Amino acid sequence: MKISKISFRLGAILFVSSVLFACKKKNDVPANEITESSALEIYTSWSLTDNSSATVGADIDVLLVKGNITSESQLAALPISDLIDYSDNDSDFETMNLPSSLADGDYSVILDYYDIQKAGKYTIRFKGTASGKIYSFADVAFAVAEDGSTKFPVRITKSGQKFTVSPR
Repeated sequence: MKISKISFRLGAILFVSSVLFACKKKNDVPANEITESSALEIYTSWSLTDNSSATVGADIDVLLVKGNITSESQLAALPISDLIDYSDNDSDFETMNLPSSLADGDYSVILDYYDIQKAGKYTIRFKGTASGKIYSFADVAFAVAEDGSTKFPVRITKSGQKFTVSPR
C-alpha cells in the first residue's frame, strides 16, 4: 500500500513538472528587441493637444546619429560622418531607416524641437522592414517652453541583425 501512495505522488509530481516545463516559453524576446535582416524603420509622429494642425503648431526635426549621444555638447562635437539620417519634413511625421549593414554599436535618435508654438505629444515607432516587428512608445508630451531645445529620447544598440531600442 505504501508503494502505491509513493508511486502516485511521484507520478503526480512528474506530471506537474512536465506540464510546467512544457508550457515555459523558449527564447522569450523582449518587446524592445527587433531582429531584422534589412533595416529598422524609425517613424516619429506628433499631434497637438488642442487638436489643431500639427504642421502649423509644431515642427520637430529628427536625427539618427552613431554613438550614445545624450547631450548637446556631445552632439556639437559629433563628426558629420556620424550623421546616419536626418528628416526635416514640414509635416506631422518623420521617417528614417537604420540599415542592418551599418556597423554594430550604439545609435541615438535625437529630436530637435525646431518650432514649437503649441503643446502636444509625440510617438516614436520602430519597425523591422522585413520582419514587420514593431516596438513603440507613445504620448510623450512636449510644451511650448521647450521650443528650440534638443531631446535625446532613444538609444538603439545594434548587434548583428539585432536592434535593441532603449528609451531614456
